[in-house]
Amino acid sequence: MRFSPNHLPGCTLVRSAVLLTAVLLPPAASAAETINVTLQDATTSSSMSGMRMTASPATVKAGPVTIHASNQSQGLVHEVIVVRSKDPATLPYDSKAARVVESRIDHLGEVSDLAPGKSGSLTLTLTPGSYLLICNQPNHYKAGMWTRLTVTQ
Repeated sequence: MRFSPNHLPGCTLVRSAVLLTAVLLPPAASAAETINVTLQDATTSSSMSGMRMTASPATVKAGPVTIHASNQSQGLVHEVIVVRSKDPATLPYDSKAARVVESRIDHLGEVSDLAPGKSGSLTLTLTPGSYLLICNQPNHYKAGMWTRLTVTQ
């Protein structure tokens, strides 16, 4: 005699319950991808000059994305602004204020004003494309405190 689960008592009921559960439950929400952004300047290390922002990973899939920013500076406030743009040279810059003109960019959200040693997070839903992460504290963007982010399908 061959064993078949179809011949066991109650199997039809179990199969029906599994099918009904699969139909009635909503699909699981996809977890947000996390990008760790590090903000550094000359106060971070005696071997460093200038300013730097790094993102790891620098490429993520479209959907929910959490940006976790860590200000490793010992003395300066930094921030992370998410901008839809692929070319940092095209951002409108006010030389007198030493800042990007935020009212003229595709600003999607920010982790603002992180004091030295502090961290913060922001979750956004991003579509495929090219983005920049920038610090727009006075003089920081021009000093190199920005990085690219690519979002794929």
